[in-house]
Amino acid sequence: MNRILILLASLLVVGCPQQAYKTESVTLSTLKSHPYGGTCEPMSEYEAISLASQVVSGGVRLNNGASICKHNVQILEEDNEKILKISTGLGDGIDSEWSDIREGNRRRFEFVFTRQVFNKQVFRVEYAVRIPKENVFLPVPENQYYWFYINQLHPGGINAPVMAVSVNRFEGIKVFDNLIQDTTGFGAARTDYIPEAEGRWVKVKIEYKPSRTKGFRRLWVDDVLVLNEIDLTTTFDKGYSKFNFKFGIYQGTDNGIKGFKYPSIRSATRQSVEFKNFRFRIIN
Repeated sequence: MNRILILLASLLVVGCPQQAYKTESVTLSTLKSHPYGGTCEPMSEYEAISLASQVVSGGVRLNNGASICKHNVQILEEDNEKILKISTGLGDGIDSEWSDIREGNRRRFEFVFTRQVFNKQVFRVEYAVRIPKENVFLPVPENQYYWFYINQLHPGGINAPVMAVSVNRFEGIKVFDNLIQDTTGFGAARTDYIPEAEGRWVKVKIEYKPSRTKGFRRLWVDDVLVLNEIDLTTTFDKGYSKFNFKFGIYQGTDNGIKGFKYPSIRSATRQSVEFKNFRFRIIN
């Protein structure tokens, strides 16, 4: 009987090669499997929010129906400062009104500030961000989604964000369309998927007003004002009346070839980003 149990345990481990985090202290019965691979050691929403609140100022929640796993949210300490590390892996996503997990067609883990931004209202967000060495970009072609979002100002539903911060493996960290850190800042070769070194911290501050005609956007990088644009269109549709500000990781992809959909999303890679001193507030 013991030999049979050992054999069954071995088959379970061999059948889940995508599992990238240690499970020595975890019983297999606590792990949830996803249909396209990947495993999840569950965490409650309360636990996840409690961890994030050690670094983030402002009330937050998670996307409805989000899969919450222990590898998604971690608190690190460095030089007496707390760091919020957010990671996504194979199988992570939303499985309610969206089909991330059922279809294996995107991966994400994002926090959402509970206070919404209304049209013509100004908000400010500031934080320091770093791309850790553990981050591995998805193996997608250059003409597809070779980036992931770490911030979105989103009107909801199937609409695109009106403002975003992205991490791009060919260029670097971009706010709006402005490059604030080249790939060398987080140790990544332009054509490679894996950073060669720990990233460098960069400080970001954004002030933004969504409006069809009288919007503005301001950007500070490492405490230097680098962009100040006023009286411009900062939202797409006059029907947009309120927005959610999200932070974390959102990774989309193209379908891939017929009969083999979303091959990059279904790869055993993990994306990671680290934040510290994260503050969000409405300023008018």
